[in-house]
Amino acid sequence: MAQMSRNSQQKEAVSIGVKGGLNVPQMWYFGNHALSQLDQKWNFTPTGGLFVEIPAGDVLIIAPEAMYVQRGTDMEYTHISGTQVHYAMNVSYVDLRVPFEFRLPVNRAFQPFVVAGAEAGMRLFGTIHIDRTAPALDETIDVGDANMGLIHAGVFGGVGVRSRFNIGAMGMVVKLSASYHQGLLDTYSAMEKEGTAQSVNVNAYQITGSRLPRGIEATLGIAIPLERQADDACATFTKDRRWFKHGRRGYYGF
Repeated sequence: MAQMSRNSQQKEAVSIGVKGGLNVPQMWYFGNHALSQLDQKWNFTPTGGLFVEIPAGDVLIIAPEAMYVQRGTDMEYTHISGTQVHYAMNVSYVDLRVPFEFRLPVNRAFQPFVVAGAEAGMRLFGTIHIDRTAPALDETIDVGDANMGLIHAGVFGGVGVRSRFNIGAMGMVVKLSASYHQGLLDTYSAMEKEGTAQSVNVNAYQITGSRLPRGIEATLGIAIPLERQADDACATFTKDRRWFKHGRRGYYGF
């Protein structure tokens, strides 16, 4: 009986929840040594969305999610000509992600895990800000097909901790995680690569190599199981003859 109870506690229902947190977006200028050497600011941007937890055994949880996230960069530097340059890009995306969480089920309240997965997204809107001293320029432009790729694809990995508990008769899942995300598709547009879209700031916008998005995310998620789970395996035998017998004073066990 004790073994049956333990197995029931480990069995979990599918859960649905919300998550939110902060993202630190930057760009990796692959194949462009000059830009890759520039310092990028650590700006914190919001991220959030919906997720579903699908248990696949005692260790693995598949947790597909739809997330809003901002990608870009923010850098200030002095060009070799002496020009002071400030270049900032902030672009909003919607992502579909498939994380695979491998947990260590120490107990219900403490389940550390590692996570790895893939993501695909689409650009929604955003801006690029250009500010330089000479020749003087201070301009903000909208992103679009002329200056930003439409589709995003990447991979990610991280760590976290998960907790299950009850509030009255309702079960809850809370998880805190941190992850690193690396884009695999160049964010330079085809028009920029072909030279049909010219940048007004050639100092900060050298179209060589690839501009790949990356970021560090920290999120908190809260989920509710879609069905009630009994802590006692025998609780599913409601009104079973083996456990309950009717008497004048009601039900009693034997």
